[in-house]
Amino acid sequence: MERYLVPLKTPCVYYDPSFLPQIEADEAFEDLLKNTPWEKTPKINRWVTLMELPQNGNEEANYKYRDAPGKALQGFPPVVMKLKSLAEQWYNSKKQFELQQSGSNAEFKPVSFNICLLNYYPTSQHRLGWHSDREELGRSTPIASISLGCPRTFLVRSKSDGIRDRSSIIMKNGSIVVMENVCQSKYLHSVPKEDLAETVDSEGYTQGRINLTFRCKDYNDGNTAGELEHERRDQWMNDIQTEGGNMDVMASGWKVDDRLEEQGVVFGDDIQYYDPELHNNVKVEYVVRTNIGAECYCAAELQEALDIERYKMLARPFGVAGYVAVCIVNGSVSPCGEEDASQMQYTLLQLRTAHHILRYHDHFELDDVVLFHTTEQDSAELTKKSIDGEMLYQYYKDRLVKKVGCVQSLVDLESGSFRVSCDRVGNHNFQAPEVEREMGGALSEFYTNVKPKMNDFDILVRIDVLTDKVIIGTQVNIDDMSKQRHFLRFRNSVTIKTNLAYAMIRCANIKPGDLVCDPFCGSGTILLETLDYYRNKEIQCIGMDVSRRSANGAKDNALAEGFGEDVIRFHCCDARNFRKHLEEQSVGAIVSNLPWGVMTGHKNVSDLQSMYEVFLRTAWYILKDGGRVVMLVLRGLQLTRIIRKLGGRYKLLSVNVVRTTNNLPSIVVIEKLANDDVRDAVKRQLGYLSQFVSHSPEMYHAVHYEKIEETTF
Repeated sequence: MERYLVPLKTPCVYYDPSFLPQIEADEAFEDLLKNTPWEKTPKINRWVTLMELPQNGNEEANYKYRDAPGKALQGFPPVVMKLKSLAEQWYNSKKQFELQQSGSNAEFKPVSFNICLLNYYPTSQHRLGWHSDREELGRSTPIASISLGCPRTFLVRSKSDGIRDRSSIIMKNGSIVVMENVCQSKYLHSVPKEDLAETVDSEGYTQGRINLTFRCKDYNDGNTAGELEHERRDQWMNDIQTEGGNMDVMASGWKVDDRLEEQGVVFGDDIQYYDPELHNNVKVEYVVRTNIGAECYCAAELQEALDIERYKMLARPFGVAGYVAVCIVNGSVSPCGEEDASQMQYTLLQLRTAHHILRYHDHFELDDVVLFHTTEQDSAELTKKSIDGEMLYQYYKDRLVKKVGCVQSLVDLESGSFRVSCDRVGNHNFQAPEVEREMGGALSEFYTNVKPKMNDFDILVRIDVLTDKVIIGTQVNIDDMSKQRHFLRFRNSVTIKTNLAYAMIRCANIKPGDLVCDPFCGSGTILLETLDYYRNKEIQCIGMDVSRRSANGAKDNALAEGFGEDVIRFHCCDARNFRKHLEEQSVGAIVSNLPWGVMTGHKNVSDLQSMYEVFLRTAWYILKDGGRVVMLVLRGLQLTRIIRKLGGRYKLLSVNVVRTTNNLPSIVVIEKLANDDVRDAVKRQLGYLSQFVSHSPEMYHAVHYEKIEETTF
C-alpha cells in the first residue's frame, strides 16, 4: 500500500490513478449520467444521489448523511455493484498483503461496502468545500472514492496544522482515492472550483465529473457518534418548533425596540409577516424569491419600489419561507393591460435583494395531498413523509380539473411551450426531478394548448417545495438575479452574493459623503455594490485584505466596473491594524463578511474570538460617532457575546440569521456609542463621593480599577 500513499504526516490516504481502464471508466460515466435519478437542492451546489444495500432484511437502513437530498434509493444498479466489487478487491487484496508482509498476526476483516453516495459536478465551477465526513466518526472502515469524467483537484489538509500538513492530487478519469477512517478525525478534504477547459462529448455537451464514494455501515451496531450528531441537529430543529408542530414562520431577527429608540431603526425592521388570521383573503400578484431569513430586506426594498397605497408586501406568504408576496390592497385594482404589467415586471426586475421573480398562481400544503389520498382503511398509515411523485400528480391533476388551482400564464399563452423547474428543501419521499416530471405531466395533460419542452421554452413554471409548503408561479427573470451583477475578473474562493451585500450596506445607514470600509474585502463585492447603489452620492470606499492576491484582485474588479482610485482604494493589511491606513473618526460605516473559520484549517475558535474582539476594539476608534458596523458572520452567537463584552463602545441594533447555500450565518448590526454613559456616570459619582472618605492608596486603586481579565467563553 505504501506506493499509493498520499504524503501526509498521518499516512491515511491512498491514490491509484489507474484503478479502471479508460474504456470501462467512460462506459460507467455514460451509464451513471443517463440512468441515475440525480437531485440538486438549494442546500447543495452539485447533483447528488444516495444508495443503500440494507442488511438483515432491513428495508429502512436510513444512513445519516448531512448532504443527502432525500430518502436513499434501495439497492445498487449493476454498474454501481461492479464498481463496489472492484473497490473492495483493490483495498482488501492490498491491505491483506501489507499485513502479511509486516508479519502481523492481526485478524484481517475484509471490507464490504453497502452505502454509495454519488456526486455529479457538471462543470469545474461546481465544488465541494472543506469538510470531514462526520457520519463516519466511530467506525473503523475506510471510504473509497472513484472518479469518472473530467480530472479534478482533490485537497487534503490537517485540522490542526493546515499550513504544513497538507497535500493535493489530481483525480483522473478511472482513479480511486481511499481514506482510512482516521482521516475523518484528523483531516479535512475538498474539491475546489477550477478554471478548466471543460471536456465536451460528441454531441457538444460538457462532460463534467461523477464521483462515487463507497462506505460501510453495520446495522447491528446502531448509529455512529457522527450519525447521532446528525440526529441531534434534527432534534434541535424539532425542539424549536411551535406547539402546533410547524415552524414559527414569523420568527424573525432580533432588533432593538425602535419605538423607544428612533435612531436605532435598521433597514427591514418595519415589514409585515404573513398572518393567516389577518391575510387569509389577500390577492397575491407576484412572489419574490430571496434567501430564507432575508425576507425582511426584500420586503423593505419592495416597499421603497412600489406604491404602498396600492400594494402590500408580506414576508413568508402562506408560511412559505424565502418568499415575499406583492399583494393588492383592498379597493385597488390589479395591473391591467400589457403596458401596466410590463412596467410592474420591469420594477420588480430591478430588485437587488431578489433571486427570482414569479407571477403567483397557486399554493397548497402536503397535508392537502395526504387528505386527498386518505381513506378510512389507510388513514393511520399515510403521512406527509410517505407522499411520492405519483401521489403529487394525482392530487395536482384533480386540483386543476376542479379549477381549485390554475396556472393563468399557460392559459394566456394560447399555444407554445413550457418547462417545469423545482427547488426542494426538506425531508421528503420524493425528489425534485419527480416533482418536475409528475406535476409537469399534470400541467401538460390539462393545458393541451401548450407542450412541455426542455430547451427554448416560452414559459418556465416553478413548483417549489419548502418543507410542507408548495408554491407555484411562472418565472419572470431568466437567470438568478443575485449572480453576475458585477463583472469580476478575480473571484475569491468564497464570495458573498450581491443580494446579501446589498442588504448589508442598506443596514449600514450610509450617508452622502461617507467613507465606507471593508477590512476583509475578498473580491470586493460589498464595496462594488456600495458604489453601484450610491452612485452620485460622493461615497468613498477602502478595501483591505490580509491576502495580497485578494487585495489586487479586488482592485482589478473595481477597475473593470469603472471605479478608479478616486473613489476606491485597496490595501494589503491585517484588519486588526487598519488604523495605520485610516484616521480616527473618519469612517461612516464598516461593512464586511468576517472570516468564518471554516476555510482556515490552522485557526480555532479562540483565534477567531481574539480576532473579532481586536477588530471591534480597533474599529471603534476609526468610526464616526453613530457610525455602524454590519457583519456577516457564521458564529453569530459568539460575536454577540463579544459585543456585549464591549457594551460601553457599541449598541447592538439587530441580529438576523439568514440561510446561504448550506449554512446559517447572521447579519449583525451595531452602532458606535460616542460615550459610555454608564461608565461616565459611575466615574462622576466616584469623583464626587471621594471627598467624603479617606482611602488608602490600595483601596483607592481597588475602587477605581477598570480592567477585567480576558476569559474565553
